[in-house]
Amino acid sequence: MVCLDTSFIIALIRRDPRAEKKLEEYVDRGLRLSTTPITACELFKGAYRSKKKDVEVVKVREILSRLDILDFSIDACEKYGKLVNDLERAGTPISDLDAIIASLALTHNESLVTSDRENFERISGLIIESW
Repeated sequence: MVCLDTSFIIALIRRDPRAEKKLEEYVDRGLRLSTTPITACELFKGAYRSKKKDVEVVKVREILSRLDILDFSIDACEKYGKLVNDLERAGTPISDLDAIIASLALTHNESLVTSDRENFERISGLIIESW
């Protein structure tokens, strides 16, 4: 099971050959592909900022329709609360949105596919994949 972060989905929308190859590998392996509600929000935010918003919104809707959207459960909320406090105590905080994305991936036992390794590597137990 693989959770696709915003950076990966944007790379797919932009037709990045490396991202497309990575996606093809996941599909060939029969892996379940997911993303988070936060990533969906970030994608729509960017699409509506675009000069070609009608086209970009359709692209976002199309890609999201092919992915499972992870449930934002009480367990994920608790994981977020613990994670944020642990990182702050360690002096290595990350943004709230990244912490929520990580909490969702951890709660659902999924690795996270992202180009933003620097922030996510601080999170114990989170498996990170890049392309």
